[in-house]
Amino acid sequence: MIANKKEEYHPSDLKFLELLAQKFPTVADASTEIINLEAILNLPKGTEHFLTDLHGEADAFLHVLKNASGVIRQKVDEIFG
Repeated sequence: MIANKKEEYHPSDLKFLELLAQKFPTVADASTEIINLEAILNLPKGTEHFLTDLHGEADAFLHVLKNASGVIRQKVDEIFG
């Protein structure tokens, strides 16, 4: 039989654990969230578009913006509103 040993935590650790317990009250809840987050991290990355040397190339840039099936415009709107 293993005796219950009271673990001592640093006050900053206790604050973190209290906040964690508010959102995930059981070990099962916390474990499920960790599994979900790890799964999300392993999803494939979305497509990235890189445009360089835009100085003086407004017409070419606008052409790319208008003809990228909305993907680039959507990203610009997400970032800059």
